[in-house]
Amino acid sequence: MKHITGYIQAIIFSVFFMLFINGEIGSVLLYLLVGVNVLSIAVLIISKKHFTVTLRGLSGTADCGKYVEFEVELQKTGFCFIPFIEICLEAGAPIHLRTSLLFKKKTVVKGMFKAEHSGLNKVRLGEVLIGDFMGVISFRLPAGQQTQMAVLPRIIEYDGPEVLPNMLPSEEEEVEEGVSVLQGGMPGYEHREYTPGDSPRRVNYKLSAKRGRLMVRMDESNGTASTNLYITEDALPICCDKAFALASRLVVRGGTVKITHKNESRIAATPETLDKMREWLAFREFAETLEMTAEDSPPADAAVIFSKNGEILTVAAQ
Repeated sequence: MKHITGYIQAIIFSVFFMLFINGEIGSVLLYLLVGVNVLSIAVLIISKKHFTVTLRGLSGTADCGKYVEFEVELQKTGFCFIPFIEICLEAGAPIHLRTSLLFKKKTVVKGMFKAEHSGLNKVRLGEVLIGDFMGVISFRLPAGQQTQMAVLPRIIEYDGPEVLPNMLPSEEEEVEEGVSVLQGGMPGYEHREYTPGDSPRRVNYKLSAKRGRLMVRMDESNGTASTNLYITEDALPICCDKAFALASRLVVRGGTVKITHKNESRIAATPETLDKMREWLAFREFAETLEMTAEDSPPADAAVIFSKNGEILTVAAQ
């Protein structure tokens, strides 16, 4: 109930005005106060069942620390005349949006939240508060809707123990042009032109001399041993940032990296596949708080294990 104290005081004043000052004017005031409020409450009670609230989904990816815009749609499904609507959301911090449903059949309210961490950032629509014209009563209507935004891992410097990459085959090995494991052939490599940032270890110098330009091996599918990074299920988003920082360092040094999280893996060996790995990490759901969880069993070949608030539990011998 809102403003109920003021409403009661207004009624008492009208009664005293009618009894001791002017009966006709006091009666009119009393009838107006009671009648208008009864009508206002009746309209709200009828209207509260005749509208829907929808939290629209989000798409694409965002950078950590940036603001993301979202939309909430309200639509009438029958007779609906609500002057005061407050939409209560949670996206790392409480968000309150205000609107009304008077003369429009549909309205869209926009809000913004800050992408606080890497991985999936959730926006929860908890409840909707509606009030009548006179502000006497209000209703809380549960919504229970949720959407999420994929946020790319932050670009940070890796500050953990030194890890040596599992290197590619040596440049002296015979490499057949155009033979690909993807095509069902024997182990070999597909090639592309060199781009800045590629490791010199991937340059096929024999083929480059033949073509007159630097050619680089595309080797993410050739079975080369990778440096395996494992992110536990109870890991906070900072683990995503640190794992990607280590993966970036190892790929630049000429290694192949595999990151595993919740029984799903992604491999990167080139700048292009590293970008795909970063986008894959953006769509991962990490833990929101440090809570006791069931024991996690990392694979035996994990070189580095990231857990909880970014702690590196073990570094396997390389």
